[in-house]
Amino acid sequence: MEDPSIICDLRQNNGFKGTKFDTFWDKMGAYFNENSPAVNDRRHGNILYMPLAISIRDLREIIIKRLNEKLISETVLIPSEEWIRLQFQPTNPITESAKQYTGRFNIKFMVQARQLRKDHPDTHYCAALFRYLREFAILYQQHVSFICADDKHKVSIGEGINTSTGVRNRKTMVFQETPLVACDHDFTKLSLTPSVIFFCNIPQSIENSFYSGKVFVSFKDTVFQPSSAIRHTTEFYNTILTHHLNNIPPILCLYTDGGPDHRTIFGSVQISLICLFLHGNFDMLIAMRTAPHHSWTNPAERIMSILNLGLQDEIRAAAKTNETLRSDLCECITRVQQILEGRTERLVLHDEPFQCYGPADKTMIDEFFNIILLIDRTLKISETTSNILSKKTQLQQFMKTHCRQRQYIKKCGQSSCTICQSVRLPDNIFDSLDWLPDPIPSTMDKDHYANFQTAYRSGTTEQYRPTLMTTMANSERVPSSIFTNTRVREFIQCFQCGKIRCLYSERALSAEDKIACQVAIDDWDYSCGSPFVPEDNILYDKVFVREKINCEMPMELAYYSCRKSNTNNCDTCYWCGHDNELVEPPESLKLKYKSLFPCCTLCRSAGKDIFARVYFKGRN
Repeated sequence: MEDPSIICDLRQNNGFKGTKFDTFWDKMGAYFNENSPAVNDRRHGNILYMPLAISIRDLREIIIKRLNEKLISETVLIPSEEWIRLQFQPTNPITESAKQYTGRFNIKFMVQARQLRKDHPDTHYCAALFRYLREFAILYQQHVSFICADDKHKVSIGEGINTSTGVRNRKTMVFQETPLVACDHDFTKLSLTPSVIFFCNIPQSIENSFYSGKVFVSFKDTVFQPSSAIRHTTEFYNTILTHHLNNIPPILCLYTDGGPDHRTIFGSVQISLICLFLHGNFDMLIAMRTAPHHSWTNPAERIMSILNLGLQDEIRAAAKTNETLRSDLCECITRVQQILEGRTERLVLHDEPFQCYGPADKTMIDEFFNIILLIDRTLKISETTSNILSKKTQLQQFMKTHCRQRQYIKKCGQSSCTICQSVRLPDNIFDSLDWLPDPIPSTMDKDHYANFQTAYRSGTTEQYRPTLMTTMANSERVPSSIFTNTRVREFIQCFQCGKIRCLYSERALSAEDKIACQVAIDDWDYSCGSPFVPEDNILYDKVFVREKINCEMPMELAYYSCRKSNTNNCDTCYWCGHDNELVEPPESLKLKYKSLFPCCTLCRSAGKDIFARVYFKGRN
C-alpha cells in the first residue's frame, strides 16, 4: 500500500457508479483545492490530512452552502453523510470496513493528533494575502510567472561509509543476506542542501489547484556554496530563463517561507530582488513570505514529500583533505550530487518530471549583482545591511520611486528613467496594474477579510495587520530611545500604588521647563499609565512618562541606574516601590549576576524572587 504505482487499489470499484452526485463531488473537490492543506502532516505519503471541517455533517453543510450561492439547491442531489464519509481514504486500510471506501478523494477524515507547530497572530492575515496573490496571478494569468521556493534540510555525506540521510525510514529492497545499516547522520562533516524552485501552473479559478507545474531542484555544497539572498535570486533568474526559454513574462510573483535569505525587510534581500527585477526586465515583481512558523503553507513545501522519495536510501562519499581542500572537496562531492540529481530527475509531479539545475558559482553571482551598479556605483556585494543601505542616497531614491516596501517592485513607467527599461505589458494592462492590496476587513463579516475584487485598486494599507495593530496599541507615543537611564530628568510618584516613575526628555530641561515640571509634579495627581501633563501643557511634547504601564508593574530599571539616582534609590524595593526592610541577597546570586535589585521582606515572603540581571559568563 506504500507505492500506489505498483499496486492497484481495488476500492476504486466500490459503490455506486452513477453520475447524479457529480455536481456535489465537483464542488467538494474545488473546496479541497481552494483551501491549502496542512503540509506538516502529509510529508510522508500521498494522502492528505485535512483539518478543514469538524465533522462530516459540517463538511456537508459547507458544500451545500457553496452550491446554494451559485446553483438552485432543488436541482442538485445531495448524498448522505455516510456516503460522503466513504468517499475518503479509510483511517486504517487493513480493517474489514476499509473495503467499503471508494477513495474518490485522497483525504483521511480523522481525529487530528496535531495541527500546527506554532501559532502566530498574522496567520489569518497572511492567508488572505496569499489568496490575494493567487487571485492577482489569475487576473493577469497570461503575463505572470508564479514561483514558490524553499530549501530542504541538509543531506549528510559520510566519509567512505554508509550514512543516514536523516529522512524518516521506509521499506526498501535489499538482498536477503545483506544487512541494511548506516552510521548516524549527526557525526558527518559534509552535507548538501537541496533547493526547490516550483513554477506553478496558474489555474483559471481560485477554486482550482495551484499544485501543478514544473519543479527544479539543485544540490548545493553547504560549505562552499552556502545559501544567501543573492545566490537564490541568481538561481531564480537562471531557472526562469530555462523554464520560459528566454521568453520571460513581464510579471513575477515569488512566494517563500521568509527565512533569512528571503525576508524582505533585510537589506540584502531587497538588493537581490532589485537585481532580479532589473535582470529579468520585469514590469512588476512581487515577493511575499509566509507567516512566521507557517512555512507549511508554501506550496514548495509539498514538493518535499515527493523529494523525500529520492533521499530515502543511504549515501556515501569520501572526503579527502589536503592543500587544495576546496577543489578536492568539491570533486569528491560531485559524485554524490550526480547520484542525487539522477534520483531526483526520476521523480514526477502530475506527469511532469523534476529537473535539476546547477548551483550558481561566485563568478555568476558577481555578474548578477553588478547590474545594480546602474543605480548606485558605490554598492558592494559584501555590504548589504539595512544600516549601510539607508545611507545610499541614489538607492533610496530608486526604492522610493519604484518600490512599495511591503512586497513589491514595479517599473515607474516614466520614459525619462535611465534605470528600468520600457514597459513590456500592453499599455492598457500596465495602466490597470496596481499594487497587490493589503487585506482589509469585510463589510459583511468583520471576522473575515474582503475578497480580492473589493480590495484591489482601493488604496489599502497594513493598518489591519494583527501584529501591527498590537504593536501600535502597546507602543509608547514617543520612540523607545527616549526611555533610557541617561534621559531621566525627574521622578514622579503614583498616588495610588506609591511607586516612583521616571520622567524623561530628549534634551536637558531649561530653567523655565524645570520650574514648569516641578509645578506639574506638585499640582497633579499622577497615576500609573496616564500622561504626565494634559495635551495643552507646554511640557506635553517635552517631558514624557511611560504610559503603557500600570500599578501592578515593578519599578523601572532606569530608576536605579540614572544620573539622578542616589543611595536612597538602592533602598527601594523593586517589586512594591517601598523602603521596607530589605532582604540580603544570598552569595550564590552575587556570584552569578552583576546586578541584583532590592527586594523587601514583605515581597519575599509573598513569593517574589530577588530580581537579577546580567549573568556572569563562565560562572556556575
